[in-house]
Amino acid sequence: MLTVKTIVENTFSKWGEAISAEVGDNYSMENSSVINSLPYASLYFLGLPGNSYDLEGDEGTVMPTLQVDIYTNGQRALTKAYEIDAVSHKTLVREMGYRRTAGPELIQSTDPSIKRLVSRYSRVVGFGDTI
Repeated sequence: MLTVKTIVENTFSKWGEAISAEVGDNYSMENSSVINSLPYASLYFLGLPGNSYDLEGDEGTVMPTLQVDIYTNGQRALTKAYEIDAVSHKTLVREMGYRRTAGPELIQSTDPSIKRLVSRYSRVVGFGDTI
C-alpha cells in the first residue's frame, strides 16, 4: 500500500539515483536558498492533494505534485542545465509515470553566471499503483 511517506521516498530515491550521475551528491529534497556547490538539483513536494473521494469522504486517489530545480554555472551552464533536466524528466516521466505540468522554465538569478531551470510535475496515484 502506498502512503504519503512511500510516495515521497520512492520518488526521491529513484530520481536521486538517476540525477546523481549528473550532479554527484549535490542534490536534495529541500528548497534551499543556500547552495554550496554547482551543479545542484533539488526535488521537493509541493503537496499531495486528494483527487477523488468515496461517499464516506475517503481519498480514492491522490495527486503528488513536485518541483525540480536545477542550478548550474560556468561555460555552457544553460546547456548543462538542460542536459540535467533531460535526465530528471526521463526518470520522472518514463519510469514513474509523472507528467510535466510546467517548465522547464529559466528563472533569472541575481547572479547572471548561475542558471536555474524549474519544472513541475504531477501524477494520479490510486489504489494498487506503484512508483
